[in-house]
Amino acid sequence: MSEKSSQPDERPARTRLRSSARRKELIAVAANLFASRGYYAVTVDDIGDAVGLTGPALYRHFSSKEALLVAVFDQVIDQLTNRFRELVSEAPDPATALLAIVRLHVEFAIEQRENVAVWRQEFQNLPEPDRWRLRRAQRLYVEEWVHLVHELRPEFSDTEVRTAVHAAMGLLQSPSDFESGLAAEAAVNLLMSMALAALAHASTKPLELPMYSS
Repeated sequence: MSEKSSQPDERPARTRLRSSARRKELIAVAANLFASRGYYAVTVDDIGDAVGLTGPALYRHFSSKEALLVAVFDQVIDQLTNRFRELVSEAPDPATALLAIVRLHVEFAIEQRENVAVWRQEFQNLPEPDRWRLRRAQRLYVEEWVHLVHELRPEFSDTEVRTAVHAAMGLLQSPSDFESGLAAEAAVNLLMSMALAALAHASTKPLELPMYSS
């Protein structure tokens, strides 16, 4: 057997790597265009032009614009859920885990503003089976938060914890709604401190705020 024929053919592996990289590029470009223009205003040709692909070449990676939209949503929830579980498993205690996931969530909202914006704006444009599947994945992600926060606030009822978690997550996702003008690190620190304080001091009792009284 010749030396050439004895070597493994690396072309399929290289082809898969190129295809995976191209898919990620298309997802990122599509997210940016969907966030800035809206799903219906963006065409397949717009997406292809942004990465130097013709329509037929793009269809080798995604069967339709709708499939690209679904891929944007899948990437958001998969990345958040997988990283969440890694951080919680690595943390020595619930308080450390909460600090880590709060940072994860706000940094994700800042670094992937387009993806978060698309999730908020375009969910109704998903096919019904994907809406159901992704809504379930979103609920499971929230449940991970609820379980962790309940460990730190055992005096809270399930409803109270769930309400506090949704409020904190909304705060942490706020960078996808507006440009604050703050440097990224300052925005992360500000929103982390607010969310952690909210989760630590939240109460359903009547408020007494002497610091704001006359």
